[in-house]
Amino acid sequence: MPHDLKQRLINFFKMPNKILYNIRNSKKGFFEIFRLMPNIITLSSLCITLTAVRFSMVSEYVLACSLLLFAGFLDGMDGRLARFLNSSSDFGAQLDSLVDFVNFGVVPGFIVYFWINSYGDIFGLDWAMVLIYAVCAAIRLARFNVDLNDKKTNPIIQKYFFKGIPSPVGAALTTLPLVLFFEFGQGFYCNQILVIVYIFILAVMMASRVPTISIKKIPIKNGNLFLTSLILGSIIFGLIVKPWLTLAIIGIVYVLSIPITIYYFIKISNS
Repeated sequence: MPHDLKQRLINFFKMPNKILYNIRNSKKGFFEIFRLMPNIITLSSLCITLTAVRFSMVSEYVLACSLLLFAGFLDGMDGRLARFLNSSSDFGAQLDSLVDFVNFGVVPGFIVYFWINSYGDIFGLDWAMVLIYAVCAAIRLARFNVDLNDKKTNPIIQKYFFKGIPSPVGAALTTLPLVLFFEFGQGFYCNQILVIVYIFILAVMMASRVPTISIKKIPIKNGNLFLTSLILGSIIFGLIVKPWLTLAIIGIVYVLSIPITIYYFIKISNS
């Protein structure tokens, strides 16, 4: 291979690293635009969830729930992308928090509201559900922002547990009755009063200090690598083949995990 061709190939394969370096360290110019990507993703998720409300108003509940869940996926991406691009900022953090309130504190309540309203009027209880859910989500997000700077919390507890149900998880769980409806059709989970009571309990759990599990920083040991890969592979396969059933199972498993999480939280706190 000629020397100049070999050098060109080497330079070609080094190009992505050079581009990434320029993006992460740029202060102005063309590459600075790419550092705005996390905020663009955050604002895109806001547009997506507001569009979900629009679709729920015309009874397109499958599309509305799909958009809400996709916004939850984007919420998990923007912060990671900001850290990867070295573009984390106070502005981005504040924007993310405000958008989270709309995405996961306001929109889910409206989607459920329009769905249960399609079965008939229930004397304003459905609207009370929307208000209480939004209030509890606001409390949850405010507490989360305060706890970010709390140095008194046990670092082990802070690493593996949340206080209350996180707002993105809460938003996903609000869709559980609809997800069951999409998969199985009419059932007890379509009962208006039952759905409202469920959302009330979920809202209180979000605003509470009840410990829930945080899986983001749980280390995966080598001995559990195969099992972890098998579980993740099964979830991905299920989401492709039977998405609504898979999401319903994940939601139910999460709810059932809360008592177990409380037990381990007490055990760690007393150790």
